[in-house]
Amino acid sequence: MTPTRRLLTWSAAAAATTMVLAACAGDAGSGTPGASDEPIVFGVSGPLTGNQAEYGENWQEGFQIALEEINADGGIDGREVELDFQDSQGEAAQATTIAQRFVSDDSILAVLGDFSSATSMVASPLYQRGGLLQLGITNSHPDFTETGDYVFSPSITQEVEARVVADAAGELGDDIAVFYLNTDWGNTANDVLEDQIAANGDEIVYSTAVEETSTDFRPQLVQARDSGADVAIIYTYYSTAALLAQQAEQVGLDVPYVAVGSNYSQQLLDLAGDAAEGIYVDTSFFPEADDPAVTSFVESYTDEFGYAPNLFAAYAYDGLKQLAWAAENAETLDREGIRNALRDGEAIPSIIYGDTQYNDERRIDDPPFTWLQVQDGAFVETDDLG
Repeated sequence: MTPTRRLLTWSAAAAATTMVLAACAGDAGSGTPGASDEPIVFGVSGPLTGNQAEYGENWQEGFQIALEEINADGGIDGREVELDFQDSQGEAAQATTIAQRFVSDDSILAVLGDFSSATSMVASPLYQRGGLLQLGITNSHPDFTETGDYVFSPSITQEVEARVVADAAGELGDDIAVFYLNTDWGNTANDVLEDQIAANGDEIVYSTAVEETSTDFRPQLVQARDSGADVAIIYTYYSTAALLAQQAEQVGLDVPYVAVGSNYSQQLLDLAGDAAEGIYVDTSFFPEADDPAVTSFVESYTDEFGYAPNLFAAYAYDGLKQLAWAAENAETLDREGIRNALRDGEAIPSIIYGDTQYNDERRIDDPPFTWLQVQDGAFVETDDLG
């Protein structure tokens, strides 16, 4: 199935939600912000094809639930909300092209995405110069929001999460092997890991960058095994983590694994199979949390898709709800008004953080963490770490 066909099929199935999805061609919504009978349109730049496509699918599903709820409640001042979702394929060049298009289209009032920090940060200067709010719902690079005052992210930074991961690994062993993705995201996280592990009095006995496109990690895993490591950190996305777990079994690297929250995905379980058993993963969203807002979202999501949402679906749901909240509370329903509402707002709705607000760096303070472990092929909350 071609990317365009796939997107058209998904859009038709979700027509009731009024989500507008498009491939990297065609016009965005033609409505203007001041027209009271036109829809409110937000743009999305994200991966619907390519190595990160699973995350884009998580986003689609979270967006769909949010759209259904927003429009069932009357939209924004009686105007329906729509999304123009452009497929970046997880590539910086595509994200830049999408940003140029969104900035030049006056009907786009704010943008969500892209998925990875590296891809998003290339596009951020375009959004900043164009005065178009970029809400990087999964952008954890510590420098992501430094581009300017139109760039926001609710995502937990590596400066915070990598230290949590390092602390957890130290609870399981003193001699640590580290596998991190060879991207700006992974290299930044590795710097933080090194600092925190040293501060904890633990030791990195083996460390290596890995490529997302690689298929054979056995040489590195053998070196980690021979280093005497008694715990391993996996700071990659799920497809790489799954291969690392499988091939670690093949070479006899039998140690506990602590994986960053990007691996909290059904795809890790599906791809790794039995090799995922015992892996620890941190998350700021857990669908079994005892919170009415979480319960409502999880029930709606499960009824629609037949399985529980993960963190990335929750970030998508939260992000769209927050943009709708900002549009409703804006003094002027335009790009600047939405930015100002999100910047100055208090008690902004979030199923991840509870009612929250953005700090001066356009981030969220004091994020919570829950530790999960893969047990019998499922993610289960554990008290062993945290």
